[in-house]
Parts: sequence; structure tokens; C-alpha cells
Amino acid sequence: MYGAIVGDFIGSVYESQKCSDWEKFPISSDKSKFTDDTIMTIAVEEWLLSADNLADLNDQKLVQIMQSYGQKYPNRGYGANFSQWIQSENPQPYNSYGNGSAMRVSGVAWKFDNMDDVRSCARRSAAITHNHAEGIKGAEAIAAAVFLARTGKSKADIKTYIVKEFDYDLEHTCDEIRKNSHFDDTCQVTVPLAIVAFLESTDFENAIRLAVSLGGDSDTIACMTGAIAEAYYGRLPNTEYNIICALPSELRDVVEAFRQKYVFINIWHEGDLRLAGFKIPKLNSNEIFVFGSNLSGLHGGGAARTAYERYGAQWGVGVGLTGQTYAIPTMQGGIDTIKPYTDEFTEFAKKHSELIFLVTRIGCGIAGFKETEIAPLFAESAKLPNVYLPFGFWKVINQN
Repeated sequence: MYGAIVGDFIGSVYESQKCSDWEKFPISSDKSKFTDDTIMTIAVEEWLLSADNLADLNDQKLVQIMQSYGQKYPNRGYGANFSQWIQSENPQPYNSYGNGSAMRVSGVAWKFDNMDDVRSCARRSAAITHNHAEGIKGAEAIAAAVFLARTGKSKADIKTYIVKEFDYDLEHTCDEIRKNSHFDDTCQVTVPLAIVAFLESTDFENAIRLAVSLGGDSDTIACMTGAIAEAYYGRLPNTEYNIICALPSELRDVVEAFRQKYVFINIWHEGDLRLAGFKIPKLNSNEIFVFGSNLSGLHGGGAARTAYERYGAQWGVGVGLTGQTYAIPTMQGGIDTIKPYTDEFTEFAKKHSELIFLVTRIGCGIAGFKETEIAPLFAESAKLPNVYLPFGFWKVINQN
């Protein structure tokens, strides 16, 4: 998505170079450009928009879209074999293990809500050109990392999954990698580098700078890193959003159509803070909307009404899990009457590590409490990696 495109644009200036001032270089310059990474990422997104489910996606349609994009936007850094494939009247996969399969795959991780479909679609998106086992593996690994990042998994969880499933070595630090930097555009070299840069990063911009600092195929490494980092950190700085505006309008239209349909960022990370969005348009399948209720379960206003109308809260149930919601009563008295229910919520979240809990500003609306009163009730919940809180709650908790 945006992160992949921004990474490509920023990294394009430094391809095949060693960037010694990686902590300070300008985010964009007159030499910055969109490369094949961006063009093919958007081509895959157009394909993903062509059908609602995996079974209805037509691989031959992806071939046609990618050829059309490649012919319309030539001289974007395509490899020799891919350039021939673009122009071929009978395009066939050519057993490549180059990183072209991995740099274009990020949209797949946003379209589907389960890992099986993500990896299956990633394989299909790769195999039309990069049907070598390493080419397919690279695409699957990047798609899997983006999916895990956007569904609230920790960096440790992401690393563990990638190492277990794909046997990549993620133990080297960026400092160590820089010492032996050289150009290599294979999946087996660059995909692990991109993931290491993300794992070591502190925010989106830092992730891109680290990716560029590794040298070699910097635009593609930064493209892959950017895709994962956006999914994990959630929000891009305004300067990075401005980069998207430089796309040709027809490409930007595809990106925006895809984003409107599939990309919703309910959670993000700022340092050690796990933040829940203020407005949540849609839930991922593993996300639970935590709201303030009344004991009667009359969900008539505020977040309770949203929970009832959108996410399956059951009318008449004022406590606990129903649908993709968790109700915490806040209307029955003072703070001391709410604490047993927040304690119960904490224990429930501990037992259900497979779920991500998005806590709203419960009690701070209709119930009339202040954040300084409610937030301390979530001090223990805040220690759980699957609980995401509003920024105001974190501010109070950390002050205490």
C-alpha cells in the first residue's frame, strides 16, 4: 500500500549506493522516482479489486494487467527477463527467484482476513513470473509479515513466524549487514534484509532509513520494509503522504480505490504504546470492540450503539463478549462499581491472546467520567500485548 510505494520512491535515489548519511538524508529529492516496484504493486492491487474472493480471481487477468502497466510505464527499472515477459505475446513464468515477486505483493495481505488465503494468493501472484521456489517463498514471507503486522502481532511474533515458516536468518543487525553491503536482487538475500530493517526500526520513517542504509537494491528493500512498517506503525508522516500525490492520477485512483475498500488501520504503535483508533470503520476478524455499556444492555447511544449496529453486541446483554464486542458496564454508580468489570476484562484478555482488544474511551462519554478516573482501571490490561488503549488512557497510566 502507501508504505510500499513510499519506500520505493525514497529508496530509488540510493540504489546500488552506500548511504552514509542514512539518518539525515532528505526524504525526497529531484532525483526521486517511482520504479517498477510501485508500478507492479498497483497492478496487483487492480487485480485484487477485480474479484471479491480468492476463488474468483483470475490469474490470466493479472498477467494482462501487469503487461498493460509495464507497456504503459516503460523504463522503470524492470529486469531483463521481466521486460521480455511484458512484451511477450505468450507470457510464461521464467523460473525467477528475483525480488520482483516480493516487492509487488503487499496488497494481498490487506485483502484477505486469514493467513491461508494471504499465502495462497501470494503464491499465485508470484508464480505467473517468479515460479522458482525462492521467488514464491519471498512473496509469501512479505505478505505474511504485512498480514501479521496489520492484525496486531508483536515484532517478536512476526520474527518467530517468519523464521519458523520460511527459515530466513533474521539474526544479523543492520550495523552488521552494512559492513558487507553489496547489490543483490534475489528474494533469498533481500527479503530477510527488509524484514530485519523493519524489526529494528522505531517508527515508519526510521524503518525506511534503515532499509536504505543497507545499500544494494535499496528501492526494493525499502519498498518491502515500508509495506510491513505501515501495517505495524499505522500512520505515515504527512511528508510521506505527499509522495503519493506525485503518482499519475490513474495510478493514484487505483491506490485510493484499493485503500477505500480494504485498508483500515484500527491499531498502531508509537514507541511502546499500543494505540486504538478513535474512529473504527470496520473490524478485522480477530479484533474486539471494547465499549462502555449499562447493566441492562440497552445499547442506545455512543460507542454502545456502534457496537450494537455494526459489530454484533447483543441487545439486553450488558457485560462481556457478544459478537465482536466486549461490554464493560459504566452506568451503575461510581468508579468502584466499574473496577470489578475491568478486572474481569483483564482476565478475559489474558486467556484470549488470539484476539486483539480495541478499548474505546469507555465511561468518558454518556457516563460522565474523566480519563483520569477511568484510565487507571486499565493499568493491568495495558501490560497485555493484545490490548490497545486510547492515547489519553496511556497518558494517564504512564503518568501514574
